Amino acid sequence: MIQAATLIGGVAGIALSNYLLLEPGQAMALALFFLLLVWIVVDGMPATRGVWVSRQRRNEASTLFWRRIGTKLVGLAALLGAVVIACSVFPFFTQSSAVQWFIGTGHTTIPISIVLAGATILYVAVTDLVAEEPDDYLHQVGRAVLMQDFREEDVLFALRLLTIKCFFLVLMFSSGIAALSDIADKPAWLLPPFSAAWFEGLLRLVFLLDVILAAGGYIATFKLFGWHVRATETTALGWLVCLICYEPFFPAISSAFVPYGAGPGWESVIQEGSVVYFVWSVATLSCAIIYVWATIAFGPRFSNLTHRGIITSGPYRFLKHPAYVSKNISWWLFATPSFIASGLAEGLARAGMLAIVSLIYLLRARAEERMLSRDPAYRQYAETVAAHGLLAMAKRRLAPTVPRV
Repeated sequence: MIQAATLIGGVAGIALSNYLLLEPGQAMALALFFLLLVWIVVDGMPATRGVWVSRQRRNEASTLFWRRIGTKLVGLAALLGAVVIACSVFPFFTQSSAVQWFIGTGHTTIPISIVLAGATILYVAVTDLVAEEPDDYLHQVGRAVLMQDFREEDVLFALRLLTIKCFFLVLMFSSGIAALSDIADKPAWLLPPFSAAWFEGLLRLVFLLDVILAAGGYIATFKLFGWHVRATETTALGWLVCLICYEPFFPAISSAFVPYGAGPGWESVIQEGSVVYFVWSVATLSCAIIYVWATIAFGPRFSNLTHRGIITSGPYRFLKHPAYVSKNISWWLFATPSFIASGLAEGLARAGMLAIVSLIYLLRARAEERMLSRDPAYRQYAETVAAHGLLAMAKRRLAPTVPRV
């Protein structure tokens, strides 16, 4: 149900923003709002009704309750203040199209901010009422700001979570703005069907859908709905192999060490309209679709460097890392013709560079498995995939059959 709602919400948000002819920033904001609205109606509200009915009433004075709520709001205000400082100081944020758009629309976001402030107070109070343990990381951050005793591990968790949400949300929102602008200039539905430009336009649409779903996941970390972050990556290696795959780190490293994309286009080897062209294009597009299918499977629980529940549906029924596998296959499909056209020496060098990128994703997958393996549910899931997943099915098919006597 949530997967269908995720797909419908993402596609409908893109279609609505395109129909209204909004500028890219407004279009991205509207698409995200529509997606979040669908998630809340389909999954969030039923979950809230369930936890409200089954909540355990606590025998505590109302003054203690509101004092705790006030402390949590102090913690939340401190975290938001840290976001404002980061977005005002670091060039990655100040030069991003997301932050620049938000600043440019400040006069229109003030009324929205007032409404959100009221909704936030209500949300914090209701979440506290239904929580089994109301003394959460937000409460601990508030206690730290108020110079009271606090749990250091909870404050560090809050800072890691804030870094993840701030970095990736700005990155995804900016990428969405760029993708929407590109699609507005070259809409895939107006290009000649089955042409190279048409296939590339579809790839851009798939990328846009993935970016919108990912950005929505970084916003939708609502504990009330069961979408909260349970744990974050704590190792330096886990952070390194993840962040190195994104701006501003990957473009700098790629241009200096692994510029595998610089070279002749794939059309220099594969003739447009040929059988090989169609097979190659459909295979590349299929990998991109599997990649976004993996994001759809997360629903509102998508985010890097976090544990928000074990996903066992969609392509995760067959592989532990379908997004990484499909993404890397699509890159190799798209780049291999260019490697061939570059000549033997340069082609092998560029292929080696792309192999380094694939190795980084392998290390990233291993780091994620180490983090998630602390959860018994993930260990059970990994065993299930090992026994019944895609590789297990392929081994059974390829294994020689012993003739019956």
